[in-house]
Amino acid sequence: MAAALLCERWNLLIIRELYVGARRFNDIHRGLPGLSRTLLSQRLRSLRQTGLVMAVADDGSGSEGYVLTDRGADLERVLMELGSWGVRWSFPEPSDEQLDPHLLMWRMRLGLRPRCLPDHRITAELIFEQNQDLVRGWLIIDGEGSSVCTRHPMFAVDIHARARSEVWYAVWYGQRSWSDALSSRDLSLSGEPDLVRAFPTWFERSGFADEVAARYAAGGRSTP
Repeated sequence: MAAALLCERWNLLIIRELYVGARRFNDIHRGLPGLSRTLLSQRLRSLRQTGLVMAVADDGSGSEGYVLTDRGADLERVLMELGSWGVRWSFPEPSDEQLDPHLLMWRMRLGLRPRCLPDHRITAELIFEQNQDLVRGWLIIDGEGSSVCTRHPMFAVDIHARARSEVWYAVWYGQRSWSDALSSRDLSLSGEPDLVRAFPTWFERSGFADEVAARYAAGGRSTP
């Protein structure tokens, strides 16, 4: 019965998105490339009916949000064990989809550590070198109200960060450390010195970053 419920395509990934902090429909959808809005709506309805997810009023805006119930949150161990298994036995080189700059920016948004952020709004321009193109995005760091913009937000930019998409991916998922990417100049940061120094501390990387780092340190794969 558990397999019939959890192994239906997308269900565990939707639960993962809620577990890492997505709340609104668009936020969940943004973290799952390839999942149509229609199918996401159907899956959320099914997960609500099975008692894993519940709808809540979202941040006073009048729109609906979603959170895990106690039953859904109890799947944390399942998610973590699956992820750990994947690191040990099935961690291939990233696909083009996984290197998508907008997806990586969204992961960074979800990984912000509220307790470590400055007490005022910071605008960071993130630049991804992808093939021969530059993809720009802006991370508006403002506590719980932090957001990602794909167009210039018209705020003064406090920090500029630039790297190849492969480097952003490697740092986020633990194949490389912030310090290694910075010291090798594969990742560059510029702006007010105190903010530049603090920037890496504002993020909680992938929940499996430490395991991935240990695998790479043991000679699992070369780094980008």
